[in-house]
Amino acid sequence: MHTVEDLCTLISSKITWGRGEDPRQLRPDTPLLETGLLDSLTIMQIVTALDAEAGIALPDTEIVAANFRSPRALWAVVEDVRAGAAR
Repeated sequence: MHTVEDLCTLISSKITWGRGEDPRQLRPDTPLLETGLLDSLTIMQIVTALDAEAGIALPDTEIVAANFRSPRALWAVVEDVRAGAAR
């Protein structure tokens, strides 16, 4: 995983899309919680996939709603974890 767009692809693959929702419309600034695209189960699936597919283990302290507001918000946490500076 090298870009926020890669993260968008991962997140999109974990969302259960409803009728009329187009998974290709997920962008870095898409509000994930506000629009109801994520629930607690989906968040945990994303966390698990980050670890399994990208080798990025989020600390429990980073698995909070604020970090899942948008793909860009989560990407900031991913970059912090990679740098060893989780907030």
